Amino acid sequence: MPVETQPVADIDQLKPLHSHIDLSNHGLPTDFALEDYTLSKLMDDVMLLEFCDLQSGADGVEYVMRGGIAIPTNNVASMWRKGKVIIKGPNVRFTEVGDIVMFPANMGIEITNVDVEGYGSVDKGLFLNEQRMFGICLEKPKDDLPSND
Repeated sequence: MPVETQPVADIDQLKPLHSHIDLSNHGLPTDFALEDYTLSKLMDDVMLLEFCDLQSGADGVEYVMRGGIAIPTNNVASMWRKGKVIIKGPNVRFTEVGDIVMFPANMGIEITNVDVEGYGSVDKGLFLNEQRMFGICLEKPKDDLPSND
């Protein structure tokens, strides 16, 4: 009996279904020249996330920790990342401001030093369509974390 092959889909080729703003383009600059402005609203299903998994080493290199291993940010393109939702557009349905979300590192448009009304400055983050995220994360209670004893 022949084995049927399943169709293969490449997540990087999937297009947003309901968004009019596609943030899968990676070639844009991170400096939006907003020095004289404060970001007050986003459109459609766009969210501004602040990276919450960045750390800086003594040598000034930024990295992401995964399983106790420090991975430099220039090597995280195929990883998942975590970010805090700072501001969201009116068509964002599943996330709220303050949620921590998981998303593929190769999606969205990175930003630096953007002032957000009611929040302050987002030093490093990205604009992301809600459809591009994997899920919402909840921090485990301290009692559930493994001990190092």
